[in-house]
Amino acid sequence: MKVLIKNGRVIDPASNLDEIADVAIAAGRIIAIGSAPADFAPNRTVDATGCIVAPGLMDLALRLREPGHEHEGMLESEMEAAVTGGVTSLVCPPDTDPVLDEPGLVEMLKYRAEKLHQARVFPLGALTRNLQGEVLTEMVELTESGCVAFSQADVPLVNTQVLQRAYVRRGGQSARCIMSKGSWSRMGAP
Repeated sequence: MKVLIKNGRVIDPASNLDEIADVAIAAGRIIAIGSAPADFAPNRTVDATGCIVAPGLMDLALRLREPGHEHEGMLESEMEAAVTGGVTSLVCPPDTDPVLDEPGLVEMLKYRAEKLHQARVFPLGALTRNLQGEVLTEMVELTESGCVAFSQADVPLVNTQVLQRAYVRRGGQSARCIMSKGSWSRMGAP
């Protein structure tokens, strides 16, 4: 299918582009920005006057309801809503039920999300088991199963030695980063 998006404000931070332009798409790929090739015959034309045309957005803290809270929203409906809003990639915090602190849970979430063919899901692994702030998770195994970073979600770490151990452990291994939220005082420092 060929689509021509006309007169939109095209913003692409990667190429420093911010201008009113047309975007020609064929077979799901952008083939021209600016003006369409002379031989381009679109199946569909979209007038994007007054709209922004940009790469997909990334939501850095999308609370998925699976596993654990399916009665509040299914993975399919959550991802459909994200894609409808222009989100093509999302980061899922570990505060699901059960907590994303075991490789099998992460693999299941990634598998189910990939089967839906909507947005890409990047899970955050729990920094500590069951987000209780005491025992570190197996960060290497969680990374290998698909976690892109580690977090306590909205649960504060009271003992900063746990965080220090996580940084030391991470230093020589393949875990990518540790995300913390809140002020230092919530983490136990003065």
